[in-house]
Amino acid sequence: MVTSTHEASHRIFQDRPEILTPVFDLLGVPMSAKASVAVLSADVTEIQPLERRVDTVLRVEPSDGDHFLLAVET
Repeated sequence: MVTSTHEASHRIFQDRPEILTPVFDLLGVPMSAKASVAVLSADVTEIQPLERRVDTVLRVEPSDGDHFLLAVET
C-alpha cells in the first residue's frame, strides 16, 4: 500500500539527488561533483500484461566516469 510518507521519501531523492552522495561513498562508487542526474520513468512494465514499478529511477552522468542508472526501492 502506497502512503504519503513512502511517496515523500522518494520525492526527496527525485528533487534533491545530491543527498545520495553519502550512499555512493559507502558503496565505494566515485561521484563527480559535476555529475548530471535525471529522474526517469519508474514504469518497468513489460510486453506481457505484468505491471512492475520501481519507486525511483535516476540516470547519473558523472563528468569523468561511466553513466549509470540507480533504482531506489523501499
